[in-house]
Amino acid sequence: MPARTALSRRPRSGPGFSCTAGARNRTGSDERPAMTKSSSLTALAALLLCSAAAQAATFGFGGSTDSGPLLGAGFSGQFSYSDVGLPSDGEVLLSGFSLSFAGQSYTLAGASSAPTAAFAGGSFIGLSYLDDSSADTALRPQVSFTPGFLGLADAYFAYVGSGGQGGFGSYSVSAVPEPAAWLLLALGLGAVARRTSRSQLRQR
Repeated sequence: MPARTALSRRPRSGPGFSCTAGARNRTGSDERPAMTKSSSLTALAALLLCSAAAQAATFGFGGSTDSGPLLGAGFSGQFSYSDVGLPSDGEVLLSGFSLSFAGQSYTLAGASSAPTAAFAGGSFIGLSYLDDSSADTALRPQVSFTPGFLGLADAYFAYVGSGGQGGFGSYSVSAVPEPAAWLLLALGLGAVARRTSRSQLRQR
């Protein structure tokens, strides 16, 4: 694959937040006040939200090439990884990967080496993926993703096409919620809303 130093566009990472396990009361003790029905419902909603967020480690990406024989060709796909115990610096194996490019499909199983997501300073800095198995690059280009050195601005997509000529591309990244997680959240919040409504009717 040809060398590339930087891209002109910075991929956008998806939104995120953290959930705390607990808190101390104003007196500084670990004693917990008795929970009211309302606070119990609020805690349940927060727990469901945190659970959904913890499972939302699937991301979509899309972009286009800016050089080479396939100049202007679009590409898109998804990747996923477990968000449990993510490293501050280092790589984590991908649990899923798909790419559509030049009429061809690329998958996790077809990778020439183990695909990973790279992190530096606690931030995602790009993908590491390679599929150079194609002998006919005019029909099926060889492709790769390389993480950045300093951040996502340095990450890039590369390919080798017809006649062994290569090119590059930039892309953006966005979070994709897991359908099962958000279904669980919706069902849980619906139950909270119904219970709250019943409580209010009893108090009238």
